[in-house]
Amino acid sequence: MSRKRPHSSPSHGQPRLEILVDGKASVFRKAERAYVQVIISSASTDQSQAFENAQSTVTTLTSQIRLLATKMEDGVTPHPSAAVTAFTVSPLSTSSRFQRDDRGNLLERKPKEYTVSTSAEIIFRNMDRLAEISAELATMQHLSITGTEWRLTEPTRLEIEREARIKAIKNAVQKAEDYAGVVARRVIAVEIKDGASSGPGYTSQRYPMRHMQMAQMQVQQQQQQAQM
Repeated sequence: MSRKRPHSSPSHGQPRLEILVDGKASVFRKAERAYVQVIISSASTDQSQAFENAQSTVTTLTSQIRLLATKMEDGVTPHPSAAVTAFTVSPLSTSSRFQRDDRGNLLERKPKEYTVSTSAEIIFRNMDRLAEISAELATMQHLSITGTEWRLTEPTRLEIEREARIKAIKNAVQKAEDYAGVVARRVIAVEIKDGASSGPGYTSQRYPMRHMQMAQMQVQQQQQQAQM
């Protein structure tokens, strides 16, 4: 918050006129990263079979993604041509439960059903390759895509936040000057507050990201002095 007091008082005994105006701004950028979450899960009354199915799917997925996630010589930094910048897989976990009939009753005499599952996250920066791989993943056994998050890189996020703040305060100043022009007053900012801001607002086919910023500005309008 910044505060600026007026340097002079209104003349001719007229009272000060204070108003509050809200400035708004939206900034758009195309998404730079896609965070894809997947679940791998296999269920069977044969625990070893459930484990084998899940493990096989993890191996297949890992092999495909590694081809897209090439690294530099240090083995850590993504290569400039890499479509995937990061890939993580959680350890396999196993759970069991009794089977149930159509009415939901437990079938305790039947073998238990075992479920082996894990989750993985893939970070894409090449959206064309993302579309291709998503089609392949959709047909892979024991694998489900549970969500995709569109994000910006940190430098871009900071850049558009700054751009949105500047546009929002300019919008507030313009509103104040519009009011001042009608009543022949001049504008002096006495208080500026950061309003609520939002991150990515929505996603369309071309994956644009929206950052919205609001600024609240308290202004003091003083009588315009006539030039002699």
